[in-house]
Amino acid sequence: MSRRPIVAALVAVTAGSLVPALSAHPPNLVDQHGVQIHGKRHQWLHQSRMPLVRGTVRLISAGCPGQPGFSGCVFARRPGTLYLRSGAQNPKSVVYHELGHSFDLRVLRRGERRMFKRILELDGGGWFSGHGPPSELFAEAYALCSRFGAKRPPAGKLGWTHSVYGYRPSPEQHRTVCGMIVRAGARAAPRSQPPAGAPPVVEQKPPQQPWLDQPGGGGGGFAPVLPPLPLAATAGR
Repeated sequence: MSRRPIVAALVAVTAGSLVPALSAHPPNLVDQHGVQIHGKRHQWLHQSRMPLVRGTVRLISAGCPGQPGFSGCVFARRPGTLYLRSGAQNPKSVVYHELGHSFDLRVLRRGERRMFKRILELDGGGWFSGHGPPSELFAEAYALCSRFGAKRPPAGKLGWTHSVYGYRPSPEQHRTVCGMIVRAGARAAPRSQPPAGAPPVVEQKPPQQPWLDQPGGGGGGFAPVLPPLPLAATAGR
């Protein structure tokens, strides 16, 4: 049975609340030594159109420990520490993607993860399993919402993150997911419900394959994807 009515209903609920009630200042961004980071990376946080995690975010400019080829990663037990490999093809998208994982681990509740899967019509499976793990699709969605806001960009720009997961939401799906993120981030005192079965590291995946750069048309759905890496990853782009 089609779930379009569900998506349409969710759009109606969220349409009036797509402008995030962001805090006056983004999280405190520091390097591996605890020194505040300024410049363009700090500006990326200000430019995000989605709510951000609160507190301090440590951004380490180095390859992921044990996986130096990955563009970025975040350890499930330390969701406030992000790794960004020097020379990543699109560092801003990597930071937004990893912030999406941090938001998932620190803010989302179980019901919101179920809602995300309903919006994208994902059936069964765990949050970190499958050829297109919902956890990675959520991080891609968060990055896309952070960069473009609730209005989905043209199909030709949906590959902005250069991810292998081929996240290609319809305009309705994109708007509804962005609205869900806004509402989750607007809670006065977030009570996170970390996802079950989180791998030790949530990373970024291998480089985008050429055939995934093709626009996915105006509708929803996902381009073919490569098998997932062992650690639910996002590597070298």
